[in-house]
Amino acid sequence: MTSFAHTQLPTQPLTRRILFLVATVATWIATTVHAQHVGDIVPVRNGAVIETREYNATGDTQSQRIFRGDFGDTGVDHFTSNPGYDSAAGNFATGTRLGMNALAGLKQWNGSEFVLATGLRMNIRYLTLQFDIRASAINGFDLQVQSNGGFHKHMNMTVAADTAELPTTGAYLIEMELYSTGSTAARSEPFWIVFNDGLANADFDPAYEWAQANLIPVACPADLNGSGFVDSSDLGSMLTAFGTSEFDIDDSGITDSADLGSLLGAFGECP
Repeated sequence: MTSFAHTQLPTQPLTRRILFLVATVATWIATTVHAQHVGDIVPVRNGAVIETREYNATGDTQSQRIFRGDFGDTGVDHFTSNPGYDSAAGNFATGTRLGMNALAGLKQWNGSEFVLATGLRMNIRYLTLQFDIRASAINGFDLQVQSNGGFHKHMNMTVAADTAELPTTGAYLIEMELYSTGSTAARSEPFWIVFNDGLANADFDPAYEWAQANLIPVACPADLNGSGFVDSSDLGSMLTAFGTSEFDIDDSGITDSADLGSLLGAFGECP
């Protein structure tokens, strides 16, 4: 039987500490019973690459790189064990391990964008394994794949004050990657989890929508109007915006000759 003796409980009233322990036990039980959960992260092998997908309401999966978590959904403030990681049998080689790293520091919603959450941290824990995401990227840990090649784990995730005061409510963002210890599996593309910590949906939705609009790189950045082609229409738009930052393809801060060169070099149908 798995022991939870080494699980560090947050400093909080006894009732909340008991709720935290119950949530921890429930998380462990969830890893032993395979059940599809809407919103879970679904790691699958797509050739040599790990792809992240998501369960939808019908039980199917769809490609996804931005996920949602809700602190407090287990009854403990600033804590959640969702989304979990749920991969069907046969996706990974038996005897290998699946792990995660944080590719950037913890970020906090300021009402218009996500910025570095100075003085705060997010703790990610599975039983005695843990790491804290603070101001920069950090390597995490890996866990054993199931004997059937599947993977079903829920991490304990807590946002807490490090040197600053923890806001009562807010929205937070972490950027992650998955890796396998199997020699033929490449790391996943970056994916993001946007956490709602007590905000009303009307206040949280802009944060989630900002993540969707700004985090995933555009596959064809020179296609300014999204037509599927880089053509004279895109060229006209860029020339009109020259000297501003509207179509700054290379993120230099200004639309200039370098951006124009990138656009002309990409003329034609987007790959």
